[in-house]
Amino acid sequence: MADLNTTELHSKPSELEQWLDPDTSERHTLSSIASELAVSKRAVQKWHKQAQSGEHGELGKLIGGERRFTDAERSILLSYASERAKSKPAQPAPTAQPVEPAQPVEPVAEVAAITIVEGNHRQTLSAPNFGSTINLGAQRGQLEVMTYGNPMEAASAALAVMGANAQAMAADLARQQDTLAQTAQAVAMLKQQAEAMAAQQAEYRIKSDLIGMIQTQQTSELSSLLGKAQALTGEQ
Repeated sequence: MADLNTTELHSKPSELEQWLDPDTSERHTLSSIASELAVSKRAVQKWHKQAQSGEHGELGKLIGGERRFTDAERSILLSYASERAKSKPAQPAPTAQPVEPAQPVEPVAEVAAITIVEGNHRQTLSAPNFGSTINLGAQRGQLEVMTYGNPMEAASAALAVMGANAQAMAADLARQQDTLAQTAQAVAMLKQQAEAMAAQQAEYRIKSDLIGMIQTQQTSELSSLLGKAQALTGEQ
């Protein structure tokens, strides 16, 4: 029987041997792989799900409530990583520490029930009677305060007056600007026409003088020719 137990102990690797053997020890976790590749733990979990749904099936073992992977299983997970994640510099894997067994908790001795005696040094008093009216005037000073009965209504009326005044001023300014624009337009039109008329007047004066001078010359020449014809008939 003792030989059988010894054989079973030697046939199964101890926890220390599993940590020391890189082929059989589950020394990688989701967090350690994420830290090693400088990626998020969610990304490694995604690779794990892809491996489960693929041809590899279930990877890792739950040890102490945490899933751990061997070096071979880690390589499978990395095969699902993106090229960008694979190109990141690898961080040194954290050295796994053996889990120490929990220390037994010593039982706490039960405390016997204790009775508290208050004694007779306290005196119970009756609460005073309170009235039902409070006079705030007696608590204020003698300063007389003036106030409006409905300040919001007065303010609303004042706002209406101010608003009407603002609208009237805006309308008057718009009217003045419109009149100014029309006046400027009329000035521009008349100024352009006046300049054109001045140029026409100058041209008219020059042409009229030139025509008058030519007309006088032609009339004088015509008179001379008529005189010659008159001389032929003996008329003076």
